[in-house]
Amino acid sequence: MSDRLNEILKQAQQDENVRSAVLYGSRVNCEIQPDPYQDYDLYFIVQTVERFDVSSISGVKLSFEPSRVYPELFPDECVYLMLFEDDSRVDLTVCTLKTFLEKHNKGELMRCLLDKDGKIPSLNQSDASGTWVSPMDEKTFQNTCSEFFWEIQNMVKGLKRDALSYAMFIRDISLRDMLNRLIDQCIGIRNDFKVSVGTLGKFRKNYLTQSEYDLYQKTYRSNTQQDRIDSLFYMLDLFSLMGKWVAAARRFDYPKDKEQVVRDYLQRAGLKGE
Repeated sequence: MSDRLNEILKQAQQDENVRSAVLYGSRVNCEIQPDPYQDYDLYFIVQTVERFDVSSISGVKLSFEPSRVYPELFPDECVYLMLFEDDSRVDLTVCTLKTFLEKHNKGELMRCLLDKDGKIPSLNQSDASGTWVSPMDEKTFQNTCSEFFWEIQNMVKGLKRDALSYAMFIRDISLRDMLNRLIDQCIGIRNDFKVSVGTLGKFRKNYLTQSEYDLYQKTYRSNTQQDRIDSLFYMLDLFSLMGKWVAAARRFDYPKDKEQVVRDYLQRAGLKGE
C-alpha cells in the first residue's frame, strides 16, 4: 500500500465520523497496467456527510469539489478531487452507508480497506465483466447510423458558415459519440464482448489494427479549415468501415443508401477531403 493511501486511511481511522473506506476504480482492476497517473478512487462511508471536514486531509496543493459546483448531480454526498504535494491524486466520495449501498455498490470492482463496524457487505473484487463492452441490438445500430448521417449535414453547415465552435461541437460530441459506439462494437465482437475500452475509450488503441487507429487519429485533425473538412471525410470513412463490419458480423442491415445520401450532399456542398 502506498504512503499516500496509508496517510489517507490513517486520517480515516482517527475520524470518528468515518466508519468505512472502500477503494474502487483502476487500482482495484488487476487487468489495468499501473502507471504514475492512476487516481486513488475512494469512498468514505460516514455517519453524517455534513460533519466531514476535508481540511483534515493534509498535503493537498490543488482541489476541486464538483458536488459543490453541481449539487444536483451528487445528491446526498460530497466529492473532493485532490492533487497532493507528491503529485498523487485522490478522488474521494463521502456518503452514508445507505447512499453507498443504494447508489454505488452495483457490482463494480471494489476493495474494502477499513470497516470499523463490520457493515460493508461482500464486494466484487475480481469480476471486471461490468466494464466490458455490451452488444447492441439492431434497433440501436440503426439509430446510431441514422443519427451519425444526420449530424454530417450539421457539421457541413458549420464548416460552410465558418462557424468553428458549432462545427467542432457537432464533430467532437454528436458525430464522435456515434462513431465511438460502432468502434466499441467492433472491438467487442472481435473479443467475444469480454473486454473493456476503458474510461472515455482510453484503451481503444490496444484493440484496433494499426490502419484503423491511423484513420481514427486523422478524425481529430483541426488546425486549419481543410483539416476540419478532411477530418469529416475520415470520420465518414471510418464509420462506414466499422458499420459494415459490425453489420456483417451481427447480420444487421447496413444503411448504404443513407451513407450515399450524405456523400452526395458533401459533393454538392463543394467539400472535398484529401
